[in-house]
Amino acid sequence: MEYVQAVMNPQKPPHAAELSLHQTLKRVEDYVRQEPTKAVVVALGTGLVLNLLPTRLLAGVSASIATRLLPPVLLGLGVLKAFEICCEKEASRAP
Repeated sequence: MEYVQAVMNPQKPPHAAELSLHQTLKRVEDYVRQEPTKAVVVALGTGLVLNLLPTRLLAGVSASIATRLLPPVLLGLGVLKAFEICCEKEASRAP
């Protein structure tokens, strides 16, 4: 319902990612209605695979990726914040 209101509201157009998500969900829903047996088999298979994967392995991989990405992300955010502060000072100096 919110999606329809967002589409009908000319003042606030929906974001492209939101539209893409809704289109994907609509296609999945249509597929499930057309092929319910296949959809149930896929859902059960996915659940089984996720249940069989060791939790420590998933947590370890996630932590490893996060620790490798964290320093460059923090550096980038720091540089961005410093740039914002410099721009604010320059804007306040301008007459």
